[in-house]
Amino acid sequence: MRKLIKLILLVVNLVFVALMMASTLAGKVAPSHSVIFSLLSYGYLYFLIINGAFVIVWLMFKSKWFLLPLAAILLRAGYVPLYFQVGGNENYDAASDEKAVKVLTFNAHHFKGVGSEGVSADSNMLRFVDIVDEEQPDVLAMQEYMGKDKGVNLTEMLAERGYRYMTSGYDNAAMAGEVVFSKMPIARVVRIEGPSKLYVNLLWGDDTLRVYCLHLGSYGLDESDQRQIEDLSHGNVDSLTGRSTLQKFRRTIVNHEREWEVLKEYFGKRKHMTVVAGDFNETPASYFYQQSMQYFVDSYCEEGQGFSTTYHGTFTRSRETTFPAFRIDMVLHSRDMEAVSYKRIKSEISDHHPVVVTVKAKD
Repeated sequence: MRKLIKLILLVVNLVFVALMMASTLAGKVAPSHSVIFSLLSYGYLYFLIINGAFVIVWLMFKSKWFLLPLAAILLRAGYVPLYFQVGGNENYDAASDEKAVKVLTFNAHHFKGVGSEGVSADSNMLRFVDIVDEEQPDVLAMQEYMGKDKGVNLTEMLAERGYRYMTSGYDNAAMAGEVVFSKMPIARVVRIEGPSKLYVNLLWGDDTLRVYCLHLGSYGLDESDQRQIEDLSHGNVDSLTGRSTLQKFRRTIVNHEREWEVLKEYFGKRKHMTVVAGDFNETPASYFYQQSMQYFVDSYCEEGQGFSTTYHGTFTRSRETTFPAFRIDMVLHSRDMEAVSYKRIKSEISDHHPVVVTVKAKD
């Protein structure tokens, strides 16, 4: 009986070793060639934890098979810093350093809030203003922005606080959707294939700072998808109804590859110090993120702390189950800069947490 249990455990362990190894291949295999690796990339951290548990189990059995999951963990340990960091710095006096600039990125989700039924968008806007007053960023790169609700005009309130230079992904001057607010003059605005991707050149002292505001395509999950995921979370797999949901994931991931092909043309012709901020809708193991690392550095990997998950939306109809939390809101920077602080601000005013990063020019 003991041999049978060990055999079953070994087979299961081999499966999770294979899953973890495959989950780290998303950055090397384009989704259009095979989307399975990109889908598995969402599970890397979970596969890592499961293999860690197997190490303990095999040690309890006093079996040398503990070397199997341990070897897999060590081979893919390089991905751990993308998900967990220690010893980072949250605070830096950017105002007293002319080489430093403080950037806030935030998917406001139209200030709908989460876990706070009855709290209106205008109330959440005022709570956001409190965050801005506290952090005093130089640049705001926001997604799903809404500037007015009832008696609150957030756009005017931000302008009164020094963010007089502003633009959006729309060429009709409407401050909605993907927007950039800056205390520094905007010298140039370039909108990239529609309103969800843009960059601005900012006059930063004697230099020019380019700031991208990105919102990669969302998965467009509706109530039926929520129902399927909720059923699966409760173990109901009788009808295998998740196929349409998986198709949406596949289409979105492949579309992110297409967005990468467009953006890399801009990234590759960079002439200025650059910050890339926004909602990537992808994890650090994804194809888009891994390809971006050819050009940029992730500020979280320099000064982040803990897991720093940024998405925390309630996903199911019952509001009892949350979609797995991921770090999908990023602030990257070019290699002629360095991050000196990174802060994830927990907030209920959106299904995303704001991220505030201070970067400075290298000497």
